[in-house]
Amino acid sequence: MKWHHAGIEVSSLEKSVPFYEEYFQFEVQSCLMLGEEKIIFMSRGSVVVELIENPESQARSSSLHFAWEVEDLSWWIERLENCGLQPIEGPYQLDSGMTVIFYKGPDGEVIELVSQ
Repeated sequence: MKWHHAGIEVSSLEKSVPFYEEYFQFEVQSCLMLGEEKIIFMSRGSVVVELIENPESQARSSSLHFAWEVEDLSWWIERLENCGLQPIEGPYQLDSGMTVIFYKGPDGEVIELVSQ
């Protein structure tokens, strides 16, 4: 088994797509409609996110948390800061030797960057 993608319910594709493009360098791969849901798949290398806008849903992804492993955390911290995105927590050095930092997405989703 291998990871395929993460689905994130968003309030607005118009604000979420540019967020993931600008800050994390994702690119739109495909778009589709399923009933009232508008869905956009975005990727960066082998990492895929599915952004789902459903006007009938009250649920939002504010309790969602996902993590991406990055090779050069210092580079990402500087890049995101230069783009105007500030961390909500960290960076923290964990006992395991990993370093983590947390950012917030447009719908409150927490994005964790992890470095070994």
